[in-house]
Amino acid sequence: MWIQKLAEMVPNCKDEMGTKRGASQNPGMKSNCGVLMKTVNFIQELQIAHNQVVERLQEQNQVLVEMAKVREALKRSEQENIVMKNQLKNHGINPLDGM
Repeated sequence: MWIQKLAEMVPNCKDEMGTKRGASQNPGMKSNCGVLMKTVNFIQELQIAHNQVVERLQEQNQVLVEMAKVREALKRSEQENIVMKNQLKNHGINPLDGM
């Protein structure tokens, strides 16, 4: 029963259940082993895919942190720019807005 449920859940595994009657000495043994083997392989593939997703999420979080730092640096630079423009104006120098 559990082997059959696994065969239904794991891709390309339903075929294994068809060989059950063809096994010579131990009926069902060949198909059970095939289902279990494919299930283990599928779980390993899922683990690899999961690890890759976790890595990508960590990278994305690092990028988001860096972007926040850059935004803060930009904000500080813009504020410093305003202060410097005001200082220039106070000394009679008209800064260009496009600079």
